[in-house]
Amino acid sequence: MKKWHRYFWFFLTALGLAPRVWGVETNHPPCKPIPENVSLDQVWGGTRVNFDSIETDKAIYVGYFDKDRWLSIIKFNTCTGEINKSRLPSRFTGWDAHNSIAMELDKNGRIHIAGNMHASPLVYGRMAIEDNIESIHLQSMTGIDEDNVTYPKFFFFPDGSLGFSYRSGVSGDGREIINRLSGIKWQRWLDRPLFSSTPDTTSVNAYHTGFQLGPDGYFHIAWVWRENTNIESNFHINYAKSKDLKNWKNSRGEPLTLPITPANAETVDNIAQNSGLINNIKLGFNGNGRPTISYIKFDDHGFSQLFHAYQADLGWKIIQSTSWTYRWDPRGRGTIPSEIGFSGVLLQNGQLLEAVTQSKTGNTTLVYNPKTLLTISEKKGNLLTKNAKKIIRNIPQGAILNIRKTRKSGKSHFNEFSISWLSHPANNRDKPRVCQSVGLPCDFVSDLQLHSSTASGAPIEKMRREP
Repeated sequence: MKKWHRYFWFFLTALGLAPRVWGVETNHPPCKPIPENVSLDQVWGGTRVNFDSIETDKAIYVGYFDKDRWLSIIKFNTCTGEINKSRLPSRFTGWDAHNSIAMELDKNGRIHIAGNMHASPLVYGRMAIEDNIESIHLQSMTGIDEDNVTYPKFFFFPDGSLGFSYRSGVSGDGREIINRLSGIKWQRWLDRPLFSSTPDTTSVNAYHTGFQLGPDGYFHIAWVWRENTNIESNFHINYAKSKDLKNWKNSRGEPLTLPITPANAETVDNIAQNSGLINNIKLGFNGNGRPTISYIKFDDHGFSQLFHAYQADLGWKIIQSTSWTYRWDPRGRGTIPSEIGFSGVLLQNGQLLEAVTQSKTGNTTLVYNPKTLLTISEKKGNLLTKNAKKIIRNIPQGAILNIRKTRKSGKSHFNEFSISWLSHPANNRDKPRVCQSVGLPCDFVSDLQLHSSTASGAPIEKMRREP
């Protein structure tokens, strides 16, 4: 536009005489307030299975099993309140609490979902069109090692590319696989498994914490080995780290040859089988930014205790953090109801905290010295959720309340939304139920609800990851 044209336009605008340019009108109706509780759908509750919930800038997505057991996705528009649902052609046919659901949003704004698997073929789908859940179709990733899949996990590489890991095989004989999304194509990131059995020896598999990005820029991971399908065959606490999830090192910076096996892994705590080691370990970071592993094992008197291992200047230091006179000694296979749960350590306002639940003492929060991990005090309740609003629902006898907090895509922290649903507890060792004794139908159905403020009182963990 010439300069005199521009001045003339400003002059007309000042007089209110400039024509309105309808093509650039940007007014939008205001967003509706979100109710405190929104019923999204009805869900099957024959056992407790982990659902997933992600918030984007436009919507909240929930992955779940609907009342007819179909793997489904809800899209809740956070501006208009509109609810859309899409069913995927995968149906929960058994009673296995392992068949959890995982979701993530890639850097192009497309939702990915995986779930309904326990040593069974890969069930995975993704959006073909951004924001359109109807465009999600089930498909393979690489077509390799996808027949016996368990524990799907999405994560992000340092450059923002989406990653996916899972166990290929079965409990006591499994390999950890890592894939990477490049454009629209999944590729195998490692040319061999991350974890595997030692050749020509007893088979094992690793139960791990997932890849935890530390303040030092490394991904850190801890795990226990298991020799067979029985939980009492868990042994050893182990550790490794990597900048790129391809080249792995131990805590001393020495390179590790893949696959990592019991023969070449760094052992943090040498724990024999039948020692009360549970595969619900957590990894966090202490006040010095050092990796800190939380886990349960027997003490010298045979009682179950919460222990911590943290990386000190001269190696790993092991600290017993509780003094319980109580023994939790689960045996056998299948999903085992939790009697002890813990959050892993979290640095919050200069305090190193860990929420702990134990069947005899209830919910407490342990306060540690941020550098030495020595226990300073024990507080009643969960201080990590002390400002959260409690979800109240009518819970029939025999049912439990399940709460899943939503998270921002790509973030480990949770925000103001959560979902809740009711179910039978995961106390059937993944086998068919006899429901007459509890007075709750085997095919129990409840509302899946979205709550606009974070819930408190949520169980830290209701089930173990078993075979």
